[in-house]
Amino acid sequence: MTLPNPADAPLLLTDDDVLQRVEQLVGPAAAARQLWIMFVDGDGRQSPVIVPISDIPLRPELRVIDDLAAGLRDLCAQLSTEVGGGSVVFTLERLGRDAVLAGDRQWAAALEQACHRAGASLRGVYLSTSGGVHRIPPP
Repeated sequence: MTLPNPADAPLLLTDDDVLQRVEQLVGPAAAARQLWIMFVDGDGRQSPVIVPISDIPLRPELRVIDDLAAGLRDLCAQLSTEVGGGSVVFTLERLGRDAVLAGDRQWAAALEQACHRAGASLRGVYLSTSGGVHRIPPP
């Protein structure tokens, strides 16, 4: 499968667009525990920078969420356009059951909180397991 060049890829205008992009870029889980961060500009264009963070803990740690919020504030502000502000997409990757587990929900809530604190728009938190990719519903 050829992965899209973000500059040439279709805009991410809907939740389905974002899900398809996560499926293309992350796909079914191959790593034990990893967090992927993807940025989208105010026009809906994916940034060429995708950040994978390996070996994340089972439960989110306050220090990690604090650092993430600080970084998101600056990055999303740089992605603002005349149309809107920058936004972020998170994907939790883990091997194992396809069901959304308690730890997945804790991560999703912590990531949402980091976005709120940073004033960054959240386009969604997704879960990549051995069975594929799906969105973690908001709390």
